[in-house]
Amino acid sequence: MTTRSTGAAPRLPAIHLSATDHALLSGLVGDADAEGAAGLLQQELARAHVHRSGRRIPTVGLNHWVHYVDGDNSRTRRIKIVLPAEADIDQGLISPLSHVGAGLLGLAQGQSIRWPAPSGQIRTLTPVLIEDPDDLV
Repeated sequence: MTTRSTGAAPRLPAIHLSATDHALLSGLVGDADAEGAAGLLQQELARAHVHRSGRRIPTVGLNHWVHYVDGDNSRTRRIKIVLPAEADIDQGLISPLSHVGAGLLGLAQGQSIRWPAPSGQIRTLTPVLIEDPDDLV
């Protein structure tokens, strides 16, 4: 993500993904330059710290429920990031090819990222609870 308000890009938080999630997500976006949320996801995958599968990493990944806050709005939302074919917004299942999905991936509980909305407005996404952290790999 490259946004500039005072001439300097905002510092992005470190993100961590399992090797399995990284491989699945990389397969979704491929190597060709993408635009929109897919392009943002490509950038995140390129900078992610990848951990071998089987190692517990308590960060937002595929197929785990996460409660997050979007910006200054104190309302918490609960979603699960799933592969695009399984996405169903009415059930809280969102694609990693969505802006929110791409922005939350790899973040730890309490970590925040300044992230663009589809409108271009910058918002702050913060996971406040990752369910079943003992099951994360």
